[in-house]
Amino acid sequence: MLYFYRRHAVTTDKKQKREIESDGRPTRHIPIEIVEALLTSMNPKDAMRLSVACKDWRATAAQFDPTKWKTPWLITTEFQNPTCSLRSVVDKEITFKIELHGYPVTRTLFCNCSHGWLVANPSNYSRMLLLNPFSRAWLQLPPCLLAPTFFLCMSSAPSNPDCVLLARDFVNHLYVWRPGDQSWTFEKDVLELFDAILSFEGQFYTWDNHRGCLTIFRVLPLQLRKLMVPCPIDRSGYCRSNTSLVECGGNILLVYVMEHCDESLVIFLFQLDLEKQMWIKMESLGDRALFMNIPFKHAISVLATEARCANCIYFTHFLQPSSDVEIISYNMDSHSIERFPKLVKHGAQQYNYSQFWITPNLS
Repeated sequence: MLYFYRRHAVTTDKKQKREIESDGRPTRHIPIEIVEALLTSMNPKDAMRLSVACKDWRATAAQFDPTKWKTPWLITTEFQNPTCSLRSVVDKEITFKIELHGYPVTRTLFCNCSHGWLVANPSNYSRMLLLNPFSRAWLQLPPCLLAPTFFLCMSSAPSNPDCVLLARDFVNHLYVWRPGDQSWTFEKDVLELFDAILSFEGQFYTWDNHRGCLTIFRVLPLQLRKLMVPCPIDRSGYCRSNTSLVECGGNILLVYVMEHCDESLVIFLFQLDLEKQMWIKMESLGDRALFMNIPFKHAISVLATEARCANCIYFTHFLQPSSDVEIISYNMDSHSIERFPKLVKHGAQQYNYSQFWITPNLS
């Protein structure tokens, strides 16, 4: 296919120099509209290879490379489907398709996303899988003593030698994996149940709404520090709620997305004051934007200059997965909510597909 495009875009055969379009005008190139249509259905890494064809293609390919944008994209993966889709929040009409060929487990559904990598929990006593959909790099992690295991948190991309990945088993034992490890390290102490987890500045933080307990810990070996911090909100008056911890501009935020019985949404933000051991309510994100992976309790914070949107929170319509709404945007200035309809049809069953905010990278 690459040969076809190169031959027809810039031909060196004198007999083919003057190809004639249907309207009779001579041409030596493929219309940019066709190039754009091709680029939106290609893996970004392959799309960038086309940029060497000519100057026009190089300029066009750069516009269709999501790895150049700092804004998270909404990625949708489906069970037994080797193709995933990407949707932009900057331009709500832009979508890409990426082929996920080459990794060893095809009958899987990705359950989480962290640092640009998709995570598949093991099924049928197989092993946890990490996949970068942009570089197509993948890792199959060692099996655990008890299976299946559940992904908890990752401190950085697994291509980083300092990465620390946490997982647990059915009885809540904690397992640790680092790049190069041939097996998981089993922590003898049990990590208590929590509602949200975050990796921040070399430590892990968990938050338990019920007990109002903030746990700060390191691993290898497990060293825990528990702080009793009063829960800043009464969640009893809501039908559904989701709790997330997120690093935002060097601070730790606690984010609640709540739904009333009439399906109206309310969002609360709190910033951790570690010295006073309390949560301080926030009315604004300032020059930041949040992208929340609900219900996976993971969030991404970006600068407004990178995301081209400020003081907004984006999340998928997790509360009503069968609706036609795919993305919800909450504006902290106006307290208004904007809903964006689905552009692509997914599986009929909610459990047949998953959606995450992902920041593209090729590492």
